[in-house]
Amino acid sequence: MDSALAVEVHNVTHVYPDGTRALHRVSLTINRGEFLALIGQNGSGKTTLAKHLNGMLKPTNRDGAVRVWTTDKGVLDTRTTPLHRFAAHLMYVFQNPDRQIFNDGVAAELGYGLDNIGVIGVEAARRIDETLDQVGLRGLQQHNPFRMSRGQRQRLSIAAAIAMRPAVLVVDEPTTGQDRAEGRHILEVLRRYNARGNTVIIISHDMALVAQFATRVVAMYEGEVLADGDPRSVFGSVETLRLTNITLPQVTLFGLEVGFPSLLTVSEAVERVVAEVGIRSGGE
Repeated sequence: MDSALAVEVHNVTHVYPDGTRALHRVSLTINRGEFLALIGQNGSGKTTLAKHLNGMLKPTNRDGAVRVWTTDKGVLDTRTTPLHRFAAHLMYVFQNPDRQIFNDGVAAELGYGLDNIGVIGVEAARRIDETLDQVGLRGLQQHNPFRMSRGQRQRLSIAAAIAMRPAVLVVDEPTTGQDRAEGRHILEVLRRYNARGNTVIIISHDMALVAQFATRVVAMYEGEVLADGDPRSVFGSVETLRLTNITLPQVTLFGLEVGFPSLLTVSEAVERVVAEVGIRSGGE
């Protein structure tokens, strides 16, 4: 068994019952410890691909396969492994938290998943308090989730997944319902989770956050992988990305205008401009 692998997607096609072909012969390997962002316009196949990773959806072609590598259960094939068996290994957080939350208390929402994987008592209470603190929901253990804001419910659904400590965490639009500061905070939470050796996969339309946090970007177009690589190389493929209607980060667009291709952050832009001014001043 290849211990470096987290998930393998092999030759996956998915056609919905209405005839819509959402994926066509997609192959992808995801390694342990990656922070991967799936990007692309609506309808490109991002969410359909993500839902294959734990068997919520299955390939509709016979030779398509998705396998999840675990540390204690071997390799789980999504065609033959019941969905509930993935809970301790790969968790999926929906874009709409109301599709995921069903308990009438915040602590109960986290406790439900923990109980299902055998974490109870003092350890469960410790994980609940620790995780709620991480996502900015400290002190809300007894609150009714359905009386919370959309952004708070989104953070709650992410917390419920993190508390179970899956080796692979998939989050569909993690910044839904968050303002800019809250969105960055959630990505920082996911980055810290990733730094502990876990694999994090996000689906996002926020290219500035993708550029800052992801270590790998997979761009989807019409059910196929259009580009795959680190953010700098993918965002540098301007002509390729034009097909996807993705709006590059403003700092990347600025860099292209002034001759500094593949800038990802404002700090990078400042460094390049300062360096350029220094070179020109020194040459005068």
